[in-house]
Amino acid sequence: MNLSPGRRFSGLKQLAVSAGCLVLAGTCWSAEDPGARAVQQQLLQRQQQQDALQLRMQQQQRAAQSPPADAKQKQAWEKLQIDQQQQQQGLHYRQSIESPAVQPADDGATRRAKAEMERLKSQQQSQEQVRRFEREMQQERAK
Repeated sequence: MNLSPGRRFSGLKQLAVSAGCLVLAGTCWSAEDPGARAVQQQLLQRQQQQDALQLRMQQQQRAAQSPPADAKQKQAWEKLQIDQQQQQQGLHYRQSIESPAVQPADDGATRRAKAEMERLKSQQQSQEQVRRFEREMQQERAK
């Protein structure tokens, strides 16, 4: 796949942020203090803010690259954008209320593994949603 320099940098930046979050999440889940869950929530919120920004940027880029031909198409695209933003907010809400099933008997390694599984699950859900949004926009353009 031939990526532009901007996309490559964006991917590297996202990888670096994800690695940093992983280290911080591992540290938090190995701790026994009550603040560990709060830090995990902050990490999730940060990822969700990045997801929301990415969606807005993609929507703006698509609108700039191929502006709607008429008012009807513009209205359809705006409705699609709003629907996508609402779906993303719903996903983010579900992610924020789902908590990993940490048991009091779990050791530090188990808690870290569960935290990492939750982080990967959230990231995968977000990526699947972005791909679905791309397909929806392509279908809307084809109309």
